Amino acid sequence: MSAPQPKTAANAQPGRGDQPAANQPLLDIRARIKRLEKLPPMPEMTNKILRLSSNPHADVKELVQLVELDPSLAVQVMRYAASPFFAYQGKIDSVHTAVNRVLGYNTVLNLALGATAARGFKIPRNVPLGLDAFWRHAIYSAALVQALSAAVPKEFRPPAGLAYLAGLLHNFGHLLLGHLFKSEFLILNKFILKYPDRPVELIERRVLGTDHAAIGAWLMTAWQMPEEIVIATREHHNEKYQEIHAVYPQLVFLADRLLKRQNMGDVCDSEVPAAIYDSLGIGEYQATAILARVMEGAQGLEQMAASFS
Repeated sequence: MSAPQPKTAANAQPGRGDQPAANQPLLDIRARIKRLEKLPPMPEMTNKILRLSSNPHADVKELVQLVELDPSLAVQVMRYAASPFFAYQGKIDSVHTAVNRVLGYNTVLNLALGATAARGFKIPRNVPLGLDAFWRHAIYSAALVQALSAAVPKEFRPPAGLAYLAGLLHNFGHLLLGHLFKSEFLILNKFILKYPDRPVELIERRVLGTDHAAIGAWLMTAWQMPEEIVIATREHHNEKYQEIHAVYPQLVFLADRLLKRQNMGDVCDSEVPAAIYDSLGIGEYQATAILARVMEGAQGLEQMAASFS
């Protein structure tokens, strides 16, 4: 296969390690994936931001200058900082204010990374896994994962910015599926509408022979995204994952289940296994209170999601 190969985990390539479905997948795309000569390239702005993130000497000034090169990104950063979720009493009149006084360097860096990475992926809007649904869930999930991460005990608490990015990108496989396999993506959405009570990843494997977690992790690996993001993308439906960087997929798993209570996202169950709370060191009441606090900023998050999509 001449497409970029996963460097982190053997099963990051779509279809590898999948358990066979009860019947042959209806539209098995695994062979077509293996014939792909190349994946969509990382956008240049994303590449610049990724390089900045790997520079230990980079500072707020450099980040602000980079964000300001992209007017729509600058507006999105300022809008997020102005969200009631952060309860900042002053005026957000610049990207510098948003970074320095509200969001912090790492959150803005990862927000910019996620926002620019999705550019160029053209998929339908008004379907269950379409662009509008993707961004609405991604924005809420990122905010919720970041808020939940602050409640994780200090000894294994993840950096807030990286937690935010895990929430923002974990369903990126839907964008890649819709971009590369448009007809199959539309058929998949019809099945999801027909069987709303079945897990989306199970429907994907039955219809396509792979799922969005595997294909998303494949792209994250090919783009050399942080290993934490690859794992969060690949394992976010796996409640039993306990290996390296487990805190990231566990936080995303928890956020997805909590957001289902707000009729948001692609999971079909809002119940959270006790093992997830135990692994994260977060209580059920505490998680519910954090969800309520995030939802207080819904107006700002809705505006932000609309600007992204």
